[in-house]
Order: sequence, then C-alpha cells, then structure tokens
Amino acid sequence: MSNLARLRERLSAAEQSVVSGLWRPISACLDEDTGEYLNVGVMFQYADKVEVRMLDTFDRIKCLYDQRIDHGSLAHLMMDIEETIRRHHRDLPSELSDTIRLGEPLYASGADAESVVDEFFQDVVTLGAPTNKARNNNFRYRSNHKVRETLFEIMREKMALEAERIICTEPYRLKLPNSASIDIDIPLLNERAAGAVVSAWYKSPMVVENNLLQAASDLLLITSNSDRKRSSMSVLMPQEASGMSRGEFVKHQDATRRLLDRYQKSGIDIIEAPSSDVLANSTIDWWKSVA
Repeated sequence: MSNLARLRERLSAAEQSVVSGLWRPISACLDEDTGEYLNVGVMFQYADKVEVRMLDTFDRIKCLYDQRIDHGSLAHLMMDIEETIRRHHRDLPSELSDTIRLGEPLYASGADAESVVDEFFQDVVTLGAPTNKARNNNFRYRSNHKVRETLFEIMREKMALEAERIICTEPYRLKLPNSASIDIDIPLLNERAAGAVVSAWYKSPMVVENNLLQAASDLLLITSNSDRKRSSMSVLMPQEASGMSRGEFVKHQDATRRLLDRYQKSGIDIIEAPSSDVLANSTIDWWKSVA
C-alpha cells in the first residue's frame, strides 16, 4: 500500500477513531562524522499521554556503519530517548540534544495509541524493516515504563485505595546508615515490602540483563537499609510465539533464567507472566499476602 493510500485510509477512518493527537518522528545522528540524521523512532501525544516506539533491531545499522557503532550502546541510547520523552512529553523542545531531534508535530488518529505509533513507525523508520523478508518481524518490545503503566492501571482498578498505598510514581528517598540518602526508582513499596516491575520483553539479552540487574540492585539496597524484609520482582516474560526467532528466544531465555534463579536464591520472590493482566493479578496476590 502506498503512503497516499495509507493517508486516505486514515482520513476516512477518522470519524471512527478512538484516539487522536499529534505524532512526531524521532531522528538521531548516529555518526557525527557524516552528520546524517536518520529516523529511529516515533512518538504520539494524545489526551495528555504519550506512546513511543524506538528502533530495537540494528541489522540495517550494521549494513550502514559496519563496526563503527556499538549495538549495545545504541540499544541503551534508544531506551534513554524513550524514557526522556515519556517523562517530559508535555514540554519537549524540538532538539533533545546536539544529535537527537524531533520532527514537526502532525495530526494523527486511530483505534488506539499503539496501532497509530506502529503504523507511522513502519512508514518512516526504514531502519526497522527486516533485512530478511522471511524473518518473523512481529515482535514488538515493551518498555519498563509501559509495563509499569499497565500494571498500575489494573492494580488501581482491582485494589482501589489499597493500590495507592503501595504504588510509587516518584523516586523513593532512602536514608542510609551514614546519614546520607539516595533516590531509588522503586515502583511498589509499603512499610513491610518493596517490589520491582521489569520488562524482559526485549530481543536484546543485554538490555534485559540491565533491566533485571538494576531492579535487583534497588530491591537489595532497600531491604538491607530498612525494616522491609520482603521483596518481589514482577517480570513480563516473552514466549517463543511472541515473535522472536528460535535462536533469539534461546539466547534470551538462557540469560534471563540465569539471573532470575540467582535473585530467587538471594531472597527476592520472582513473579513472572507472559501477559500484563496475568502479571498484575499475580502481583496483587503477592502484595495481599504480605499486607
């Protein structure tokens, strides 16, 4: 389907749209020697919310730049851009840094925010297209922030006021024995326990490992410096049917299981599920048991 045909479809479906707002391409200069800006993501602002999708496969980057760009660093850059946009989307400049900028905001509408972002992502982020057409390209990563938001919504719906007593939307300031303090990004907390929410829904094992390591570090820091002796880690885990190739899935599982087993032995209760609603229900059950 041509871009013009897609535009006509969007306009004809506008009356049936559930969400509408402004979308913007996200561009980055990945090699300052060339000075070339490439589209690496898409954002969609609607109803005081934002949906973001960033590049998460780098096969075409490798074709363009060979070994000049480290894919691990690039994955972290994509995550940092998304986190910055999610935190500050109400007041974003056109240039996020010397090498990252946003395109002009344009009207868009669709059945839901995720489908709007996915459609524009396919249109403008050509670096995200698979190099092998036979490859399964249905996998879509889910950020920590996105998983937390979904979990919070379900918890608030099912736990009512109880949810507000444990959900932390701002960093928690932990006082250390030496009278110093440190701000910790811990999403679930009460007087007895602490809980992390982690997305393992990434193709890159390195990104998953980083998410798990950060969450475990924060939990152990809290339990060793406060009266909270119980901790849990709620992990959204992809299955092979999620869209990974067999090789990608095996590599992902090997890295993830190794860490989760270690954390379980260290005293962190691991709660995992392949869907946000099941993960939320299991997390609710855990918190009811410790309350």
